[in-house]
Amino acid sequence: MGVENVEEADNSSSVSDSIEGRLSNFKITSSNCYSISDVTIFKYCLGGLIDKALLLKEVATSASEEELFRLANEVSLYSGCSHHRRQIVIAKRLIEEGTKIWNSISQNNRLIQWEKVIFEIEEQFMRITCSSTRSLTEQDFELLRRIAGCREHMGQENFEKMWRWLYPVMFTLASDPINTTWNSTSPKWIEGFITKEEAELSLQGPRGLQDPGTFVLRFPTSRSWPHPDAGSLIVTYVGSDYTVHHRLLSLDYIYRIVRQSQ
Repeated sequence: MGVENVEEADNSSSVSDSIEGRLSNFKITSSNCYSISDVTIFKYCLGGLIDKALLLKEVATSASEEELFRLANEVSLYSGCSHHRRQIVIAKRLIEEGTKIWNSISQNNRLIQWEKVIFEIEEQFMRITCSSTRSLTEQDFELLRRIAGCREHMGQENFEKMWRWLYPVMFTLASDPINTTWNSTSPKWIEGFITKEEAELSLQGPRGLQDPGTFVLRFPTSRSWPHPDAGSLIVTYVGSDYTVHHRLLSLDYIYRIVRQSQ
């Protein structure tokens, strides 16, 4: 079963506009100068995803978190939307922590066993998400391996592909309302790491689709950093027309669901 297509969500709204409060609380360091040029800002606004990733990797090595926060605000201003703010703000920590973890598990080896990666990823997942009860399952790790594009052994390129998808997801899960939702198992609000096809299959009953309104929440497997919707949530649900729909959710919508369930 392959990873879902990037165009999977129909008529979806971006999650990025709804996280202003989350980003405003992001801890930043102080700096008296701002060294990121207008050329860099416009390159980011006009570039594709690969260009954005390369640019952020270059900038994040020397820029402070405050400078990245200001870059995020200026990109939002000049591009006319705030969809990219989240990915810019988390860039420095994503890159630094990913590099540190890879160096730790690889020990300068070009390839490492996948089984060795599992233990480190599990530890980092529990730490970053502050999850005390729900860990990753065998199904979750299988999807991570497919995203990485590896089998028994993993190279640095495979690890980086996986990390660019996983880190934004962990960042989302670290927020209090989403963390509570993730750790809930009765009811189970968020499925583990599943594909679009697996989500659709879970909505099938013995006699076809389940009742309208039945849904599962999942993370889109095609959105990786620095895609503006990396780490977002998608609701896959049975509509009133008895067909399956996929909608990208704002985090504010999830907050309302959590409050109503309490």
